[in-house]
Amino acid sequence: MHPQLTKYFSIFIAATSGMAMNGCIYDDLKPCLGEEVDITIVNDWALAPDANPEGIAYTFYIDGVKDHWRFDFPGREAGKVILPTGDYRFLMYNDDTSGVRFESGEDGTMIATSRPGYILEGLPGWNSNDTITYTREKVLICPDMMWSGSYSDVTVTYDQLTYSDSTATYTSRLSESNPMQLVTKPRQIVATYSYDIINVENLSGVKRMCAAMSGLAASLCVNNGLPSSQPVTLPVKAVKSSDSSIFGKFFTFGLPRAARAPNLLYLFVWLTDGRQYVYEFDVTEQVVKAPDHLNVHVVVDSLSLPESIPGESVGTFDPSVDGWTHVVVNFVV
Repeated sequence: MHPQLTKYFSIFIAATSGMAMNGCIYDDLKPCLGEEVDITIVNDWALAPDANPEGIAYTFYIDGVKDHWRFDFPGREAGKVILPTGDYRFLMYNDDTSGVRFESGEDGTMIATSRPGYILEGLPGWNSNDTITYTREKVLICPDMMWSGSYSDVTVTYDQLTYSDSTATYTSRLSESNPMQLVTKPRQIVATYSYDIINVENLSGVKRMCAAMSGLAASLCVNNGLPSSQPVTLPVKAVKSSDSSIFGKFFTFGLPRAARAPNLLYLFVWLTDGRQYVYEFDVTEQVVKAPDHLNVHVVVDSLSLPESIPGESVGTFDPSVDGWTHVVVNFVV
């Protein structure tokens, strides 16, 4: 047996032993879970050829109840699992996501949401409610990259496996030469956003900086990749990519599904003379009109930073909100 499945198989033995003594343990489950069956899970990465997960969870939810069987395999590939015959729903997703919390929905869905973020604490607009004053949105950290795949109406018998998605129904029959196979089609469900601020004047006088973007989804449904309707603000990195440009890249659940909120890019700048500035750019149109909503890139052209005053010193860094200058910059791409 695969070493990753040892603990799950122990649970399996206990559960099936209980069923053997007590009959069907779920009154609303017909027919009762039956004999053990070997199924080989095969991942087809055609929709995400560059995916590099550290590990993936493969979960079979028992039809009509909240119980489930979960199997974990490292890397991109899966292998053989052991299931009782019965009816299931299937969901797979990478579980190497330290920045994501998972919640089970009442309708059998899995919801992924980012963890609360404190990176912006002490910056202008931060308050005890974990929001940015300008956007009035909750601040969460960026999620990790995720891939997922799912099937509904999975039926396992001793010699046949059938499963369905929104496009087709698939059947795998047991033979002497071939085991029953469940072929997955995982796809990317988390978006990659990046930005460039180009033609920046006086960038040499910057001591440090960071950024944030508002109007992004707080969570998404792992089963189908649909984002939630709640907009949040994500803190992101900002680095000098040249003597006159700034770059940042981050993961996000994308745009909220319902009511739109503006996508505002904030740049927080500390000058070497101790002065502090926050610049606000409205990049909503670029985000909304991006040709690929899983890979969004925005550009801010021209930013004139104040010159750092020679002879002045930053001194001890004070993360308080006092002393910040908020500048709204209108620009043309």
